[in-house]
Amino acid sequence: MGTPNTRTQGVPMDPVLAMLGVGAHLWEAESGDLFVDRLRSEDAPGLQAPGFHHAANEQADAVWERIVDLQGQLFHTATGLPFTFEIDGPGIWFFRDGNRVNRKLSRAQFEIALSRCPLTSTTEIKDLIDYSYLYALLMDKRVRGQSW
Repeated sequence: MGTPNTRTQGVPMDPVLAMLGVGAHLWEAESGDLFVDRLRSEDAPGLQAPGFHHAANEQADAVWERIVDLQGQLFHTATGLPFTFEIDGPGIWFFRDGNRVNRKLSRAQFEIALSRCPLTSTTEIKDLIDYSYLYALLMDKRVRGQSW
């Protein structure tokens, strides 16, 4: 057996085809789809919003628990578009028309938005992931309660 660039029966071996199967071991533990979902989720354990202290963490935990209890219920964006959401570990997947939105909102992003509440418009959190859904979630009376 020769090297990938040697001729086989007088025909040079294609170097790209010679790479077939290289790296297959990288996908043994995790499929490509799960890998992409994990990257899009932006789960980042240990991250906290700047300026958070213990009392703010308690508020974040209380609001997070309300959000957990409300998953699957219908919400509306500021422009009236209906959506639902689902908690997945330390993050939120939003669903519009039964389709999952491409990126998962991390708990850290949620806490950053929460630290800016009360919000008056979506532009105040435009730097965060899925800000239109996040704004609608945080400003809904079921989530904010009497907190802000």
